[in-house]
Amino acid sequence: MTGALAGLRVVEIGGQIAGPYCTKLLADLGAEVHKVEPPAGDPLRAWGSDGGLFAYLNAGKSATTADPAVSVNIDAVQELIAGADLLVESLAPGTLDGWGLDADVLQRLNPRLVVVRISGFGQHGPLRGRETTPLTMQAAAGWVNDREPGRPPVQAGLRIPEYIAGGYAAMAALTAVRIAAAGVDHLVEVDVSVLECLLATLPYPMLMAERLMKMGLPGNAKGAPMLGIVKAADGWVGINCLTGQHWLDVCAMVGLPEFAEHQIAIMIGGPEREEFFAKVQPWLDAMPVAEIVELSQAMRIPAAPVTDGATILHCPQFAERGFFVEQPGFGGSSTRPGAPFRLSKTPVPAPRQAPALSSSRTGWSATTKGFTPATDVTQPFAGLKVFDLSTFWAGAYLTCYLGAFGADVVKVESIQRPDGHRYSGSLLRTGDDWYERGPLWQGTNLNKRDITLDLSSEAGRDLALRLAAEADVVVENFSPRVVEQFGLDYDSLLALNPGVIMVRMPGFGLAGPWRDYVGWALNIEQLSGMSASTGYPDGPPCNLQGPADPIAGVHAAVALQAAIEHRNRTGEGQLIEVAQIEVGAAVAAEPVIEFSLTGQLPQREGNRHREYVQGVYPTSSADDWVALSVRDDQDWAAFAEAAGQPALVEDARFATAQARRTNHDAFDAVVAAWTRECEPAAIVEELSSRGIPAERVLTPDRMYEIEQLDVREFYQELHHPITGAHRYPGWPFRISPGPDQHHRSAPPTLGQHNAEVLSELGLSAEQIEALRAGDVIGERLRDQ
Repeated sequence: MTGALAGLRVVEIGGQIAGPYCTKLLADLGAEVHKVEPPAGDPLRAWGSDGGLFAYLNAGKSATTADPAVSVNIDAVQELIAGADLLVESLAPGTLDGWGLDADVLQRLNPRLVVVRISGFGQHGPLRGRETTPLTMQAAAGWVNDREPGRPPVQAGLRIPEYIAGGYAAMAALTAVRIAAAGVDHLVEVDVSVLECLLATLPYPMLMAERLMKMGLPGNAKGAPMLGIVKAADGWVGINCLTGQHWLDVCAMVGLPEFAEHQIAIMIGGPEREEFFAKVQPWLDAMPVAEIVELSQAMRIPAAPVTDGATILHCPQFAERGFFVEQPGFGGSSTRPGAPFRLSKTPVPAPRQAPALSSSRTGWSATTKGFTPATDVTQPFAGLKVFDLSTFWAGAYLTCYLGAFGADVVKVESIQRPDGHRYSGSLLRTGDDWYERGPLWQGTNLNKRDITLDLSSEAGRDLALRLAAEADVVVENFSPRVVEQFGLDYDSLLALNPGVIMVRMPGFGLAGPWRDYVGWALNIEQLSGMSASTGYPDGPPCNLQGPADPIAGVHAAVALQAAIEHRNRTGEGQLIEVAQIEVGAAVAAEPVIEFSLTGQLPQREGNRHREYVQGVYPTSSADDWVALSVRDDQDWAAFAEAAGQPALVEDARFATAQARRTNHDAFDAVVAAWTRECEPAAIVEELSSRGIPAERVLTPDRMYEIEQLDVREFYQELHHPITGAHRYPGWPFRISPGPDQHHRSAPPTLGQHNAEVLSELGLSAEQIEALRAGDVIGERLRDQ
């Protein structure tokens, strides 16, 4: 086995997606993974056609079957665990204890073991054992949203939340391995909460709601992205204005300059909105998607085609980069996404065969390698110097994580052109220091020191190069030409700093015909297949409006930690490329795999599910919804009892699972008739007490009111020097032993650490003042 994580031994127990995706990422990077399955196999072996999804998630692993009721099987599992570095389990809390594999037993078997546990609500708290389904978990985490006017809120399509949890688990696992290597005398345990993973990938709606309410505005106010996803002559296209200039350019492009001053009214649904879309549609009807994208990008307007499992394969950028690859399968090959990261010195291997269902294993390789220990278990990245050239969310999310766990992160902006994320939420521009108040910027930039450098000046570039020369890691996520024109690309930095690890996170990649396209989160959702799979079957594709940026940051953190380990062993740095469209496609894999195997495209499912009946239903409280799932006959009988309608059990329309799916519309009508007469909290309490998965659809104004999050200390209060105290969301896991808190410092103000950082470079107070006088550095936006 080769790769940056060669020698890392991993045992995986569990099925479905979250745990296997966690270990897939580790296997991509060279870890040796042994999968423990029940005698009937991982349920994903039977999901879809020919186990294509199973093969994607489990390529290169070996497999062992074990029945927990048979002691000899447990002996074999114990042998695996005794020789492992890492155990990843995605079972219901307490399941391993019932198998005789509680923490004390694991400690005796392997006192240096890291145990990563992935569960819906985490391993402790009042919701620890709550029954969930993907739909109800999305509802509990604020992922079920009003995506299509006049219809019930709808979930994100596919099983993207499970991939997200797996990504966070991999990120946390590698951090925990550093802690375990420090020689702690007991297990290192990582408690990953899927609920918290999903909350962590939202664009800080709780902070935004807090800000809105302090301004006397509704906490759940939101605007629609413009133009968003619209129908063109031959398909769907996303045109995604991020700035006021984008909007002006769009109005000019479509020949409607008279709407240039009405952006806010159109975004929030004012009367101009319907008029604008009526007038723009003829222009869209006459234009093919490819021409709209090309014209928009020529004007630097973020636009992308909305691809599905078939059309994504013909996208020029994916095709030229060779991202989609052939996966060997049990009955033939399938097309699937490649690895979501590219490492220049320790490349990810070509796709390998997934393991056949077997009751035997090959055993561990003969040798293993020790991993680099953390010098401080409460700050596992202490001593790591990070030069942060990122903007907006994806790169900044990575550096926020590194800083939280001990790295010294120096973030670079300029007074001429600060981080674009400061402009997000532009409706909240109040006061001369409005650029310090943005909830989105603050939530992404904790744990950092901030300096300003005008990179268009020679002095600014020289200082940036000096900082990069002293860094262990350099991170950027601009379009490729931005850092290259400043001489801050990898080859330039390598000449100054041979051991540097550079993480580049462009939206579309460093090569390919679209390398210089502009884009942000919505483009990634649209181009990667996420949007095509979200929404109602008879409606348009819908944006998810959240996860693309942070999940790119999480995947970059996984690859970076592997590269750091490689450098610690060999002294060799490298370039890591994390193209955000490729991360998006990696977590939206099913349609591509399914289409390659069957020639059929999976349709959008709205809130429905392949195996059980479910939906999102109104309540007696206006604009308040509940999500519930009926998985089997037992759930249906319990629902009939809760609703006071025992006769429903005998109703032929609902007597079996197949009948309920066939009569889903009738099922929805029956459920909605009951829920709309009840308060949402009462519905959830009544159904949950009977074991039926049910959750109230979470809205931003209630995200600070969840007892489970309080018990698990998900939020951490920090004081910002301008906006005061805020409860910032933390990381969606707990490492024990490990950091006591999620964050180390509040988000900095613009240029707050100019003098501190530059004096560390050896500049005198006079030199620093001269830079300030020449606008090379500063602490306020120019002309403010």
